[in-house]
Amino acid sequence: MFIKLVKSRERFLTRDQNGTHQHSPLKRIKSYIRSVKYTVIFSLIASTFLLIGCTDNEEDNSIYLSDLEKLQKNNMDFPDMQRFYFEDIHYRMSGLFYYSSFDDFVLADDYDIKINHELNLYFSVEHFSASDAESIRYQFDDEVEISLLDAVHDNYAIKRNASLEEATISIKKNVPKSVGFPGVIQTITGVNYEGIPANTYFFASLDIDGDIYVVQLIGKEENMGYLYDDFIDILSSITL
Repeated sequence: MFIKLVKSRERFLTRDQNGTHQHSPLKRIKSYIRSVKYTVIFSLIASTFLLIGCTDNEEDNSIYLSDLEKLQKNNMDFPDMQRFYFEDIHYRMSGLFYYSSFDDFVLADDYDIKINHELNLYFSVEHFSASDAESIRYQFDDEVEISLLDAVHDNYAIKRNASLEEATISIKKNVPKSVGFPGVIQTITGVNYEGIPANTYFFASLDIDGDIYVVQLIGKEENMGYLYDDFIDILSSITL
């Protein structure tokens, strides 16, 4: 009896004709199931990584927007407003613009220029010291009493008007109350060169602690009507 019990508890091994041990059919089935399970798990993991990669690529392609599309998506208002510094002032401007040294549209020696080629927009802030403004005022008729602010601004309007063909100029008026400094604002539209579409120039002059800052935004006439409120927002964002 003891011999039979021992034999009944022996490992499930059989011998082949050569006398070598072989695993029982039950153990071979379990081994096969494990191998299939690992294969399935590996396949699922690989598929997950593949799907994630495809999703990322699809999202990258879907979220790309041109600068014009970003502007349109934001209801024709400048998106991604950021704070910038120039001389003693801070102002907010769209991150769509980048620094430039193209100074054909400025009069001062001290300026900050940003452009966007895709949108055909040019933005600048110029600084005129009190002595600079005095020099400009001397150019006007002594019989006409004029402030430093008006002298710098009117000189700017005269120079801009002279550089354009068939120019039209708006009436000079005070900046809106939302702007934190006294100033005047005006618009000029005209053609720089024959055969090229007309440009519109928004420009405002602000008296900030005795110095004069001229801010302008230039672009194609057909597009600028949508951007006047953005220009006012930029002026209103100026602080010391």
